[in-house]
This record gives sequence, C-alpha cells and structure tokens, in this order.
Amino acid sequence: MTDRVVTIDFWNTMVVARTNGEARQEARLEQLRTAVAISSAATIPEEALLTAYRGANQRLDTLWQEEHITPSVDRALHFVWEALDLTVPETVHQETVMAFEEGLLVGPPDLADGLPEALAALPEGVRLGIISDTRFSPGRVIRQYLDKKGIREHFAGFVFSDETGVAKPERAAFEAAARQLDTAPDTLVHIGDLRRTDVAGAKQAGGTAILYTGVAEDSTEAPEPDHVLPHWKELPALLQQLR
Repeated sequence: MTDRVVTIDFWNTMVVARTNGEARQEARLEQLRTAVAISSAATIPEEALLTAYRGANQRLDTLWQEEHITPSVDRALHFVWEALDLTVPETVHQETVMAFEEGLLVGPPDLADGLPEALAALPEGVRLGIISDTRFSPGRVIRQYLDKKGIREHFAGFVFSDETGVAKPERAAFEAAARQLDTAPDTLVHIGDLRRTDVAGAKQAGGTAILYTGVAEDSTEAPEPDHVLPHWKELPALLQQLR
C-alpha cells in the first residue's frame, strides 16, 4: 500500500471545459454537415441538423444522470441519424465518429490554473489516477491530450466511463481505480467539481471527497464534501493535513 492514493476528475477539474469549446463544437458540426450532405439526396436544413444534434446531447444527458452510463460516440451519432431519418454509409459514419472523438485535440481546453505545478510538487508516496466520465472525448483521446500537455506521466491509473461502461457516482468506477492503483476504494481521496458524481461517488465508495471549485461552482447543496479545494496550489498542503 502507498501512503496516499488520489484520483482526479478531468472536466472542469483538471481542465477548463469552456475554453476552446466553440472550436470543438464547430469541428464536430462541420463533419455532421459533410456526412449529411453525402448521405442525403435532399437538402436538410441547418436548423434540423442542429435540432438532431441537440436532441442527441439531451439523450446523452438523461442516460448519464439517470442510468449512470455514457454511450459511445458511435451510439450517440446513431441518435442523430435516427432523428434525421438518415441512412449514413458506414465509412462516413466512422469518419464522423473519429471527428467527434478527436475534437478535443482540435479545440484543446486549457489546464486548470496551477495544476501542473501542484502535480509536480506532490510528495513521494502519493499515487495518482483519473476517474472521468466521457461523452464525445473518449479515454484514448484524453490520454493523447495529457501526453501533449506533458502531465500523463504523473498518473498510474485511468478510469474512463467509455471504457468501463459505468459513470460516476457508481461504486464500480471507484473500485476500478482502486484495483489499478493497488488499494481499497475506501482509501481513495477523490477530487472533482460535481457533488452528484464526484462527491457522492467517493463517499459511497467509503473514500474522502474533495470538491474542487477553481473552475466552476456546483450550485447544488448536497452531498457535502469532506474538504473544498479552491485552487490547485493548495493541494500539497491539504494532502499533508490528511496524512
């Protein structure tokens, strides 16, 4: 066993989701337009395409919140094609899947302020993992992003909902991280920005829940975290306190 095992959420915890978000969305929409133009003999209005795209997002939100799953991009795009009553050639469909998944690299979000410095300053004996729910950016692409930012080397475990089939707050997500990091779920210290997924999941697994507020404020009132982290520069001191 190590002295301390810490898992971290990705969106709005490690990165600022709003940065370059428009570039990511436009890259995905442009590929949708291309796929629709190739697949339809008739002109499909832009508003119809946008409505189908938004509807697919809403279905993904519902599945994430109610069933704690994040369907693959492949399935998400079938929601779009169904809404448009469109048969898309498999090659075009797969090109669209790839464009959606790799939108993260087209419009990369900024790292949260102070994150690289905090990771580098962690004392020996702290092992790190990531527990992240995914939507259009699967684990394989997030790993590429972490490589490009030069921080993947800090992490020894990676749990992404597109790979495990479950999303937070399911205990299985935290159990998967614990297995990778050679510890028990109730020893995990988990840091994330959402009470419903990050705080609730960590506490249900018996671990310590830290609510990160440096990017976005979660306006819900429960559940209560064990600690609040307003800035990454405070992490080393907080972990020292927890020891």
